[in-house]
Amino acid sequence: MDHFQASGFFTPRSDRINVACLPDALFGTERLARWVEFVLRDCASGMTDPASLYCARRTAVIVLAPGPARAHADPAVYGGIVRDVLERLRDEHDAGAALQLGADAHRINVLSQDRTGLGEALLHSARQLGGEEAEQVLVLGVDSYLNAGDINAALRDERLFVPGNSNGFVPGEAAAAVVLRAATVDAPGLHIKGVGQAHEPGRHDGSVPSRGKGLTEAIRAACKQAKLEPTELAFRISDQNGEQFFSKDAANAITRVTFGGQRLAQLTIADKIGEVGAVAGLAMLAWLLCDMAEPALSPGQLGLLHLANDNGDRCAIILRHNLEG
Repeated sequence: MDHFQASGFFTPRSDRINVACLPDALFGTERLARWVEFVLRDCASGMTDPASLYCARRTAVIVLAPGPARAHADPAVYGGIVRDVLERLRDEHDAGAALQLGADAHRINVLSQDRTGLGEALLHSARQLGGEEAEQVLVLGVDSYLNAGDINAALRDERLFVPGNSNGFVPGEAAAAVVLRAATVDAPGLHIKGVGQAHEPGRHDGSVPSRGKGLTEAIRAACKQAKLEPTELAFRISDQNGEQFFSKDAANAITRVTFGGQRLAQLTIADKIGEVGAVAGLAMLAWLLCDMAEPALSPGQLGLLHLANDNGDRCAIILRHNLEG
C-alpha cells in the first residue's frame, strides 16, 4: 500500500506536508466511519459464518482509539461510530432476520490507549473467551492524524517528517480489524502466545533519556508467558515510525533480550501506511496473518510484535503461526 502524497496541510514555512492519505472526499467522523465499514466488510468476507460478526450475543467488540492526549480522542465518538456501522451492516446482511442475528446492542469496550492498547485488548479478549462470555471477539482500531489538531501539535513539537526535519513521522490514517477465537495449541493459524506490558521512564522529547528498560521488561514478560527464550524468535515487527528515539529504545531492548542470539529480521509498516497510531498493532497482525501463512513471504513462524506510546507505555506480543496439516 502506498498513499503517500502532498497534502493541504502546510508548515510555518509554507511547505506542503506529506501524508499517507486514503482516497476519499469525506471528512470528520463520516470519513472514519467509511474506513470502519470497509474493514468490517473485508473481515466478514473471510469468515465461514459472517452473520456471527453482527450478532451481539456471539461477538464482543473492543475498539482501539487514540489516547486522551491526542486531538479528537473522545472514546464515546469512536464507540458510536463502530456501533452505528455494525448495526447498519447487520440490517443490510439480513434485514428480515435481525432478531435471529441478535438485534441487541453490541458490547463495545473502547480502549483509548493509542498504540499499546492492543496488548490490553488481547488480554481482555482472552478473559472473555476463557470465561465463555463470547464466542469470539472483534478487535477493531480506527485512527487518523489527518486533522488540524494532531498536525499542529506534531509541528509544534517538531515531530513531523518535513523539510528541515528528517527525525519525524509521516501522518496517516487507517482502520483494521481482527476476529479472535479460542483455539487448541496445535490448531492451524496465527496464535497469540504471550503478552507483556511495562512502562519506560524515558521520553521522546529528550527530557528523560531512554535505556530501553520498559520494552525489555515487556518482551521478557511476553516470552515468559509464551514459555520460550527470546533467542528462539525469528523476527520482530514494530510501530517504529521514523523517529530516532523509538528506534534507539527498541534497539537497546532487543540487544538486551537477545544477547548472544541470532539477529532478528526487522519489519515495520510505517513505510507503507504512515503513522496510524492506535491502528498500528492491528494492521501488523492482519499483515502477518497473511504473510506468515505463505512460506515464500513469511519472515518466520515465531516472532515478536512490539509497540510504544509517547507516555512511556510499552507492549510486547509473541506470535506463532501453525501451518495447515
